[in-house]
Amino acid sequence: MLADPSFRKGLRDSVLIFFAVGAFGLAYGVLAIEVGFPIWLAVLSSFVILSGAAQFAMMGLISAGSIPVILAATGLGLRHLPMSATLARLIGKQPVGVRIRLAYVLVDETFGLTLRAASTNDVDDIVAYKSAADMTLLAGWVIGTGIGAWFGGAIDPAQFGIGVLFGLLFLGLAIPMVVTRRDWVVAAIAVVATIGAVLVLPEAWQITSAAVAASMVAVFTGE
Repeated sequence: MLADPSFRKGLRDSVLIFFAVGAFGLAYGVLAIEVGFPIWLAVLSSFVILSGAAQFAMMGLISAGSIPVILAATGLGLRHLPMSATLARLIGKQPVGVRIRLAYVLVDETFGLTLRAASTNDVDDIVAYKSAADMTLLAGWVIGTGIGAWFGGAIDPAQFGIGVLFGLLFLGLAIPMVVTRRDWVVAAIAVVATIGAVLVLPEAWQITSAAVAASMVAVFTGE
């Protein structure tokens, strides 16, 4: 697979994601240890759940019981419905094993990278491209979690400005895709919806509600 040009491009394009996600994984590992997770469980949770937003929400709600955690995970996970529909359209008919593998790492960062590559016709094989990006992200997230969990409280993520990395990462992914007037309208609605969601809604529902609002605008303004 390394000989595939699309796979190699996926690796190159996701290098920044490796470091950005790794930094957040480090923060999660530190937090997991602080709430009482052993190192192995912190790393395993990153490998199995593979959702930074859900995992951070879980850390904040773990003392409140299972119901709030489930509700938060549900609110955060609903955005995967339109994401999976879009990805299914991009990859076309594929074997079940391939579809399961691509769905396993259905996260915002590699989804955005794949969508950008598909929209600009930069790659010939979108499956190979996303597979490479997914592998890079998974490695960064799990390795970062392991480092954070190992060093525990010796690391202060806020001191290194980790909180701004995801915002800059998504901005970098989105800018090349905002070209037409329709794109600018959708982007503006997404920004307004995000600000409104932050001010009004519970944290677990902010991402999903903003994504739904922007998606609806995109649908009704489609050509």
